[in-house]
Amino acid sequence: MVVIFALACKAGIYEIDKAWIVNMSNIQYLEYWGNNFPWSFKGENASYEVRRRQRYELQDYMHEAVGFENYRHKRILEVGCGGGVDSAEFARNGAEVISLDFTSEGTRATRDTLREAGATPNVVRASAEKLPFRSGCFDCVYSFGVLHHIPKIEIVIDEIAGTLKVGGDLICMVYNKESLLYAYSILFLHRNEVADENELLRRYSERNLGCPYTRAYNKKEACELLYENFDNVEAKVFFDVIDTPGARKVKIRVPPEYGLGWHIILNGKRKKTI
Repeated sequence: MVVIFALACKAGIYEIDKAWIVNMSNIQYLEYWGNNFPWSFKGENASYEVRRRQRYELQDYMHEAVGFENYRHKRILEVGCGGGVDSAEFARNGAEVISLDFTSEGTRATRDTLREAGATPNVVRASAEKLPFRSGCFDCVYSFGVLHHIPKIEIVIDEIAGTLKVGGDLICMVYNKESLLYAYSILFLHRNEVADENELLRRYSERNLGCPYTRAYNKKEACELLYENFDNVEAKVFFDVIDTPGARKVKIRVPPEYGLGWHIILNGKRKKTI
């Protein structure tokens, strides 16, 4: 392991002292994401293979955009591992994966997912605002749909950059403010509610109500998050979907050059000096 802080290993999970995590993380965030971590299928007892198939059939752009197969024999950190399906995908492709989440529910789910996938779990419970790893120890940091839920996103990006080797990759997904889902599903469908744009996004960005914080970015804003610490910054838009009153993530046909998808995939290479 590349962890440098004293961690207790409990049932396959390396855990920072719980009081430290709570101090770093608002209790509202812990409660919400502990009950709503992504791709958990809570109460459904869905197998890993079922969850894997559903994830990559719905978000069918991910293998091309992320390139899981490019990190064989490389060391990967996933920040905000949720249910662990993407950590398992990196592991299936030969990467050494460290999976981090700040909820006990997410870390346990990821541990179990990795075991079911036949991979060795290296799961850490800690806050993304203070990553417990040596400088320059990862070839890639991956974070999908997590950073836009963190108000202090600049602190987390600095932390991520510090853990990467020079030239190492950051791959992350944030929500697209210029998407059809934002315009139609967030703003138009809820136009009669007494709430500003930011509040509507917070309320309705996720499957379950009550998300403490969500922010969406346009491509320029998303790239600006990385410029201080990363070179070769790129932003590409994927996932042409909307939420309707009766169904979530309904796929629609939109010419890709319009850039109206819900997901922005950001890539950058860690600068030599930061």
